[in-house]
Amino acid sequence: MTPLTWFRPLAVCIATTALSLIAVPALVAQVNAELRCRVEDSPNAPAEKDGSVQESVQGIYALLETWRSALRKGDIEAVANLVTEDAEFWSHGAAALTGRRALADAFRPFLTGYELLQDFDCHELIVRGDLAFMRGLERNRLEPRSAGETLEVQQRAFSVMRRGVDGRWRFARGMTNEAMTQ
Repeated sequence: MTPLTWFRPLAVCIATTALSLIAVPALVAQVNAELRCRVEDSPNAPAEKDGSVQESVQGIYALLETWRSALRKGDIEAVANLVTEDAEFWSHGAAALTGRRALADAFRPFLTGYELLQDFDCHELIVRGDLAFMRGLERNRLEPRSAGETLEVQQRAFSVMRRGVDGRWRFARGMTNEAMTQ
């Protein structure tokens, strides 16, 4: 099976690079303009346990940028370190991908042969304490590192990110399915 054949089932892992932020009124307008994302806030949201809201926003944004960069460079270990040990990703028509090592093993041949360029249109983001939930539409462009066909895939995505005891945000769950054609 070639990497292009199994790209679509693995794209759920890539979906988790979607843009996220914490819903705080002072930050929503500024960040919404950049991310094109509807942000939900709630008076029932738990208070930040460590650090300020601004630090959380910066931490999530740093995670997303690091993920995108690691994918583009083909840095398997960096990608694996951006997911939780118990991460689980579901993709349309494929078996679940469970755990950090499983993700690294599945992505190794794929990222060795292709550069991944990703864009994401966030439709909704909810952050509650140490969990962030995001849904939207992702567009992935795979460009061969040597010769071959470029592939473009668009799909709907839902992702969960979790802040660890070390204060770092990581991707914990993800699910994608094929986007409807227009």
